[in-house]
Amino acid sequence: MSDSAAIARRSPRQPRSKATVDAILEAATRILQAGETFTTNHVAERAGVSVGTLYQYFADKTAILQALGARERAAMADATQAAIAKGVEPARAAIRAQLAAFDGRHAARRVVLEAILRDPLVPGMADEVDVGVAPFVREGERPVHGFVISRAVMGVVRAAVLEDSPLLGTPDLEEALVRLVRGYAEASPKRSK
Repeated sequence: MSDSAAIARRSPRQPRSKATVDAILEAATRILQAGETFTTNHVAERAGVSVGTLYQYFADKTAILQALGARERAAMADATQAAIAKGVEPARAAIRAQLAAFDGRHAARRVVLEAILRDPLVPGMADEVDVGVAPFVREGERPVHGFVISRAVMGVVRAAVLEDSPLLGTPDLEEALVRLVRGYAEASPKRSK
């Protein structure tokens, strides 16, 4: 919740406050997934809290979307690290985490991504679309290689989300992206020392 706390007005410290923020974010995700009207009043009602309580943590619905993006970014980082610890190739782990974001709730993910793309200059928002460069960089590679391949993967995932592609989350798309990363890595010259 640390990334979300930076976006929130008030950082939840007590278990009850954390549970309240989690309930607000889950309610927002469900509303977005269902295609219902996304207002702070509706989110508060669905979360079972007063709108005043919601405003203690989030200034507006954009702040809620930012927190959802931050929560998913943290979850993707955790999932990537857990998979790597189990022996999954880093690039595959990062790609798998990207494809599985929002637990298959693609409509909610699309709305959050659209908000991020509309306002990438909001603090923390530009990072939300970054899958991270580290899983795609071999030792000794120039920084440009990690940048290019991470953005290539990001572009495919972003297009799949925005286009509501039936390929999103499939083993075929995961495998195609892993092949893309491997092919680029094989074709990229290492930095000379």
